[in-house]
Order: sequence, then C-alpha cells, then structure tokens
Amino acid sequence: MVAGVGDCLYTSSLFILTFLTIIALGISAYDIIYNAKTRGYYPYVYIASGSYFLTGFVTVLLGWCRLNHVKKALANIPKPYMPIKQNDLPNSVFNLITDELKHVSMIAWTSEPKPEDVDLPGWGRPGSDYDEIHFKSSMIDTFSLIEQNALKNLSLKRLPSMSVQRYIDFLIEHRAIDRGLGHAYVECYERARFSEDEISQEQYTEFMKLVLQLLRRLGYNGD
Repeated sequence: MVAGVGDCLYTSSLFILTFLTIIALGISAYDIIYNAKTRGYYPYVYIASGSYFLTGFVTVLLGWCRLNHVKKALANIPKPYMPIKQNDLPNSVFNLITDELKHVSMIAWTSEPKPEDVDLPGWGRPGSDYDEIHFKSSMIDTFSLIEQNALKNLSLKRLPSMSVQRYIDFLIEHRAIDRGLGHAYVECYERARFSEDEISQEQYTEFMKLVLQLLRRLGYNGD
C-alpha cells in the first residue's frame, strides 16, 4: 500500500516538473522571439527559433533512443528469471517472501503421504522386507549390478554407445546368458523405466528372481 502511494507520487511529480519545464522554455522562447521581432532583429528571430527547435528535436530524439534501449534491455532479461534474490529486493520484502516460501514448502511436505505412513502404489509395504523400497527405482538399479559382474567375472565390458538392450544382446552373443532370460530381463526393465504404471510387489519379486538367475550366470556367488 505504502509502496503504491510512493510510486504514484513519484510519477505525478515527474509529470508536473516536466510540464513546468516545457512551460518555462516556451515562455522564454516567446519572450526572446517577440523582443527580437519587435526591435526588428529578424536574424535573431530565426536563430532563436532554430535553436529552440533543434534543442527540442534533439531532446525528443535522445528520449526516444533511451526508451528503446530500456525496452530492449528488459526484453533481453531471461523470462524464467524471478527477481527474488536478496540483492534484488529490500530486506523486509525479501524476508517476507522467504518466510512465506518456507511456510508453503512445509505445508506441502507435511501433507504429502510418506511410504512409512500408508500403502503407496509402487512402494514396499511398511513393516515388510520391502519397506521403503521403490520398486521401479530398484529394478532400474539392477542393470548396474549386471554390468559390474559381467565386467568383473567375464571381462565383458559395455561400450558407452550400448543401450541396455544392446548390452544384453551382447552378453547373449557371447553365451554369457540365455536368450530367453536376457529378453525377459529387458522387457521388465523397460517396463519399469518407461511405463507410467507402478510396479506391484509381486511383479518386483518375480523380477528379482530373474535378476538373481542372471547374476549367477555371470559368476555372482553372493559375496
């Protein structure tokens, strides 16, 4: 409220001062031209008229250039940027915004269901052996175990350009794993990676049995 009143007073005073300046310049120009014309100093009339006209033209031109420069500068500011850093705002405003953001974040975090509080789709049941396990994330992480064991025990290194499916095919080509077992793994892995549907605990259990078979084929002995 106070800031709005201050902006209004500032803008009003700026317009008033500009208006008074224009009036003062107009009166002085009229006085000079009128006296010169009355006394017959016609060259002075042309000089004074031209001087005032040139001054007004240059003033308008500079103002127009300045306005365009400011508009371009504002247009070049990245749109995602929000001036809410401490250096952008008065301390009182910055502290108010910070406190409100913390308050909203705390409300959002408090209202969000936690895996230990309720049964959430895609998470292990609280109190079970799968407590706090997100099935999709866990399934995706199994590929790194397969890659590590293939490299450690069979020296079958994955090239950076190989996708998961291409690497599994690579292991099949080198007879490290069975074709059916490898394709079943890729199918379940891609479902966990790309599907929007959550994985059930039963699906996760079956998948982990498949992963254990793959790891054993790759020389994993449980150590």
